Amino acid sequence: MQTPKARFAFALLVPALFVLSISGAAAQKQSANTAAARAECFRQANEAAANVNLTSPSASAARNSKGVAAYRECARRSGIRP
Repeated sequence: MQTPKARFAFALLVPALFVLSISGAAAQKQSANTAAARAECFRQANEAAANVNLTSPSASAARNSKGVAAYRECARRSGIRP
């Protein structure tokens, strides 16, 4: 036979577990959205870096700076942390 204290504890536990499961699903969905936004920013950064003229003597530095600038701009627009 259950005591009133056990019923009360169970009544508090069930809603708490329900709230935790909902918040966990929301966090997982947000994580997936963040990963997709980050992947798109990397794609844009690689595209910007590929458009640098390879004949210049400082092509490597220019490619790196273009890629970083494109990634940071995309991250800012997407609202994610670079």
